[in-house]
Amino acid sequence: MKAQIFREPLSPGSIVSIIYDGYSSAWMMGFAILKREIQEGGFAVISNYNLPIPGLCRSARQVGLEIEKELSEDNLAIIDVFGSKYSARYDKKNVFYVDNVSPETINPKIDLIYRDHIMPLIKNRKTVRLINTLDGAALMFGEMETLKLLNQTIAGRSKDVPDSVLILPINRDVVSAKFTGWIAGISDYVIISSTQMGEDIEEKIYLVKSPEEGFTSAVYRLWITEEKSPERIKVKRIGGSRKASSGSSFR
Repeated sequence: MKAQIFREPLSPGSIVSIIYDGYSSAWMMGFAILKREIQEGGFAVISNYNLPIPGLCRSARQVGLEIEKELSEDNLAIIDVFGSKYSARYDKKNVFYVDNVSPETINPKIDLIYRDHIMPLIKNRKTVRLINTLDGAALMFGEMETLKLLNQTIAGRSKDVPDSVLILPINRDVVSAKFTGWIAGISDYVIISSTQMGEDIEEKIYLVKSPEEGFTSAVYRLWITEEKSPERIKVKRIGGSRKASSGSSFR
């Protein structure tokens, strides 16, 4: 029996928060979800707040997501707010920048990018959006401004891409508990990671919220293998109402 975190496909229009600590491997999950959705014919959008594009590509490659390939094949678009803010721009297909990054103007400018560039690429494909990362946005704009901007984003995308899935990775060591709690409150799915470091590194993940029918919370052991694909993220259920199962790939 496979240990599946999500028993069903992610619900259209849902929000998935992945809350982890500074030593966790759970940051890979967002990229793994994007990789699988693209493999199944979907489209992905990354709003980048953390890294220059080469660093973003290296991070995504940890689970086999080849960003440059997917950009060139019109399966992926990047709104590079980090590069826009810090003048680290790269001339790549389907990578978009904004001028004069500020909390007052960022969302209207992103709305124009969606209207003029991203919507023609999406067509009728299932879309998954990743904010990489929400704590990066909070460091750039401040926590309260980021929450306001996120509210505006959720409202805006509910109109132009209503069935898209929004993934919100958060390093909880960087932001306040109030910020993290607010994000968990608006999310349909909430995954929380916890890392213990001793002679061995032990990582557990807790699925504490899901819209699945009959959902009960669950605890999994998480570990990472060597292959560079979504299958390198392994989980084994160790607690919760349903029976624990043998280890298998994250899903």
